[in-house]
Amino acid sequence: MSGIVGYIGERSAQTILINCLMNLEYRGYDSAGLAISNRHHIEMRKEKGRIQDLEASIQLDPMTEGSLGIGHTRWASHGTPSATNSHPLTDENEKFFVVHNGIIENNHQLKKSLIADGYVFTTDTDTEVIPHLLAKYDTGDFKETVRMVLPMLKGSFALAIMSQSDPGTIIGISQENPLILGYGEREAFLSSDISALLSYTKEIYPIKNDQMAILKEGNISIETLDGTQVHPEKASIDWDETEFELHQYDHFMLKEILEQPTSIQQTLENRLEDGHVKLPELEAFFEEHDLHAFRKIDIIGNGTSYHSGMVGKSILSKMINLPIEVSISSEFTYEHGALDDSNLIIILSQSGETADTLSALKEVQSYGAKTIAITNNNRSNIARKADCTVCTNAGLELAVPATKAYTSQITALLLLAISLTEKLEGPGAKDIPELVDALTDLPNVVDQSLVMTQDAIDRFAQVTDDQDHLFLMGRGLDYVLALEGALKIQEVAYLHADAYAAGEVKHGTMALITPGVPIIALSTQPHLREKMVSNIRELKTRDAYVVGVTTVGDVEIGEVVDQVLYIPEAHPFLMPIVAAIPLQLLAYYAGTVRGYNVDRPRNLAKSLTVE
Repeated sequence: MSGIVGYIGERSAQTILINCLMNLEYRGYDSAGLAISNRHHIEMRKEKGRIQDLEASIQLDPMTEGSLGIGHTRWASHGTPSATNSHPLTDENEKFFVVHNGIIENNHQLKKSLIADGYVFTTDTDTEVIPHLLAKYDTGDFKETVRMVLPMLKGSFALAIMSQSDPGTIIGISQENPLILGYGEREAFLSSDISALLSYTKEIYPIKNDQMAILKEGNISIETLDGTQVHPEKASIDWDETEFELHQYDHFMLKEILEQPTSIQQTLENRLEDGHVKLPELEAFFEEHDLHAFRKIDIIGNGTSYHSGMVGKSILSKMINLPIEVSISSEFTYEHGALDDSNLIIILSQSGETADTLSALKEVQSYGAKTIAITNNNRSNIARKADCTVCTNAGLELAVPATKAYTSQITALLLLAISLTEKLEGPGAKDIPELVDALTDLPNVVDQSLVMTQDAIDRFAQVTDDQDHLFLMGRGLDYVLALEGALKIQEVAYLHADAYAAGEVKHGTMALITPGVPIIALSTQPHLREKMVSNIRELKTRDAYVVGVTTVGDVEIGEVVDQVLYIPEAHPFLMPIVAAIPLQLLAYYAGTVRGYNVDRPRNLAKSLTVE
């Protein structure tokens, strides 16, 4: 994933674009670049590294001042991170300048043809075919040239383009990849993410497929690719730019971990009433479709969203009489079973732009399956394309490692599970009052978990000191929690962390247990505690160092482990949320102690808009 920005107005484009790129750095941070126009000439500057490296380069060697331009922060998917491969990319005569997010799927065929025509390529990127195609088919009219070239490109992409022959114009295109037009006073903005625009405008228009935004001084217009004028329905942004501020925190990851009582409360807001769940966004869907006609539910997501889906599967399986499966998006698209309109698909994506998940959504809809999206961005591609959407309302999550996205998605899945159970009169209906009460109190319980974990985190985090390997294990929902905890530790602390179902350890994994090897044993499910005690005893006979995570009052686990961390007790369905807190904080402190940038782990971006 990469970040695109554009500006036209009366202020310094360089200053505004740099600031916007700073707000998009979570989307990519291996290189960055700008193309700035003074309305007579376009100058380009690119640097490997973070936005600050580009900014420092410009301070040492100033660019031409200009009031329009485009910018890009890159996370490499084609070609290694380098100044050469960074965007903007241009043709050999530097006539067209292009910044791009997404993928040009037919770039190899296009490149081969262009090379045969004598065009010289200098990068390893798929993007470079675009300026060469614009140069090859240049009509002398910037807009018409773009119209001619766009149908040649296959894939999902967002583009911002400038031309040396028309240096007062920027053209923006969105094709299955987000690009947002922001409106200001005598100025306009482009961005692949709303977050870049919060300091400058609250009025936006998400550019749709087969549309072009044409930005000229005093004239901002939207046209379809066939030239039809579009009258955009503008929307207002309700996010607050103060969410970009670290305040007293050292990292966004810690800030977002500690925000979880609030983010969960926002997910629950106005959705619990008189012992029932209210999801107004699903009412039309429930009225239109006979829920009893559904024969199966599939839950689809990637990474942390997949782990949220695993929790959702376990809960739904206990509450309704339908087969439930959970799948990784990238696998489901190509390996799914029979699909038709009797399948209900729940799509999970924090950003709503994850390419693998978008592909899975298109695949299931091609068979007539019905879809419910759970996302944090109700203006995203997934939200727009699904039959209906439950927004988690968790607020901005700027650290690459997902924390509040995980707990808010599970909260939304619980709300959906209760709603479906009521509609289908499932066997879990008798448990709904207790579950609703537990959800009502969940923000307070999560806050307690934060307090209890922070009090013990120094001792807890010592388990990772001087370690290269770490194991996590649990049963049932605790096994899913172990998977998510291992992922966080890998992402943030670069530790080799593996998660196992506790009962499976003796079926092979026991061979890896050596004296002193650290194991985090999760035990938050009362009906599985006796089995967990037995599993821990087996590990202790091999001299493993076992740290238990369990609920207050559980003396059984405390008696068999080397160290124990206690957290508040909640309904078993909610424990994957409550017990995620110590694992998130463990990952955070393990990463910071090692000196890593926990907000921007190496080789990772916030969400992947290419497959």
